[in-house]
Amino acid sequence: MNVSEQEWKPEDRYLYLSGELSDEQTQAVVSRLLMHWEREFLLIINSDGGSSFNALCLVNLIRQHGKVDTLCVGVAMSGAADCLAAGRRRWIVPGSIAMLHQVSWELGREFAANLVRNAHFLDRLNALMADKLCEFTGKTRDQLDRDMATDFYLFDREIIDYGLADGYWNPAELL
Repeated sequence: MNVSEQEWKPEDRYLYLSGELSDEQTQAVVSRLLMHWEREFLLIINSDGGSSFNALCLVNLIRQHGKVDTLCVGVAMSGAADCLAAGRRRWIVPGSIAMLHQVSWELGREFAANLVRNAHFLDRLNALMADKLCEFTGKTRDQLDRDMATDFYLFDREIIDYGLADGYWNPAELL
């Protein structure tokens, strides 16, 4: 047994996604997953979302890793809802809220020539994320496109019924 395994404590399996889905937060989660690829993790979520690119990174890595469970303890908005849905086992606590919508991107001071190209890119990115949610939730692409056309809020049991989570978290049974 090497030193890093001797020092591993049960609480080391917890990853946190809170507040804005920032580059720093994404890097911290990615780093822990990659350094301990063989381990199981619980990603605890209370996030209002953020960068679509960071969400895509985390969703891809959560699925590739295969041993990341997710738990929403407050809100899972936008890209954080995608992360919740990507987990191996997905839970919420009573009173949780989730929100889905189309991806967005701050275009800032784009050149006119790039606007059409960037709009096409956004359509493709939105389709990619919607396809992933289809896989995670069992919803059809048409249903997701309709629901994600504007902010789509789900409260408590609706999150489970929609397929973003599997059930309510029971800490006595699961940790």
